[in-house]
Amino acid sequence: MLARRSLAQPTCRSRHGRAAGHSLTKPQRPGLQSNTTSTNTRPTLPPPPALPDTADLNPAITTAGAVLLGLPASVALDELLDTLSPRVDCLANSTTAGGVKLFVARPPSGGAAPAGGKRPGVILIHQILGLQQRECDLATALAAEEGVVAVAPDTFKGQSTLWPFRAITLGFKYALRPGTSWGAESVHEAVQWLKAQPDVDPDRIVVAGFCYGGGSAVRYAAAYPGEAAGVCIFYGRPLLEASEVAKLGRTPVLGLYGTRDSQFPKDMLDKFQADLIAAEVPARLELFEGEGHAFVKDVGAVRQGGSAGRAWALFRDFVRSVAGAPAIAR
Repeated sequence: MLARRSLAQPTCRSRHGRAAGHSLTKPQRPGLQSNTTSTNTRPTLPPPPALPDTADLNPAITTAGAVLLGLPASVALDELLDTLSPRVDCLANSTTAGGVKLFVARPPSGGAAPAGGKRPGVILIHQILGLQQRECDLATALAAEEGVVAVAPDTFKGQSTLWPFRAITLGFKYALRPGTSWGAESVHEAVQWLKAQPDVDPDRIVVAGFCYGGGSAVRYAAAYPGEAAGVCIFYGRPLLEASEVAKLGRTPVLGLYGTRDSQFPKDMLDKFQADLIAAEVPARLELFEGEGHAFVKDVGAVRQGGSAGRAWALFRDFVRSVAGAPAIAR
């Protein structure tokens, strides 16, 4: 069984309030007022209050209002731009029989072929932003480093964005809404495509993902037990129920998380680890002190070292340990 690490305690924040004061004067009756200088005893209405000058409004309030009013339009505009110039189509270089678009990276020409001509395969699932250049770059780097065929699939059906508010809508559509599968079917299609490649060993497939993709990877493994040789979760949502964890069987799991990632507090990761142990799943949860969410930003961050470099190195070691990847470059 893989080694396990202990989890650090989270920090908490305090909240402060302010008590309101009370007036000691007798309250005046609201509403109509009497005009004592007039012979007409009928009450008269007070003048309407003057509208505030826009210069007197709190700039933060006006800015927030403008942003909230503009969000739906900005999301719609981003969708239109994505339709007019499809980001995913520009990145994909292959497609499954079921229509899942893929970016496929193979080792550079001249790289030593493994015995028998078969290589391990690795699936890298994108973040909540959809398939981006970063996943393609990481797949290319992994293929060169480990001699694998690396595939970055699109699980958002051609949708991709760099606009955070649209990313939230995509997250709800494909993952956060009750009843969603986290793209498990699309991952399964990508795995089947990879297994069918003449230069890939179908028994040595590793599935990994970042953020949304990490949650997708482990849910795919539970939905299709035994199909993958291993699963790596880069700061993705863990399985929350022991019954779901048990579906992983003996599939090895590597989880990489930051201690300051507010999305995955200590108690959630503690339970995930306990469920993995109870189900006898070979697993290792590695925590990176002081790191928040999405700390493996891109190939540049990996090459700079630090937590991103260490996490990537652990992932490469994991690929070799469960799939026997032949290293080409270090």
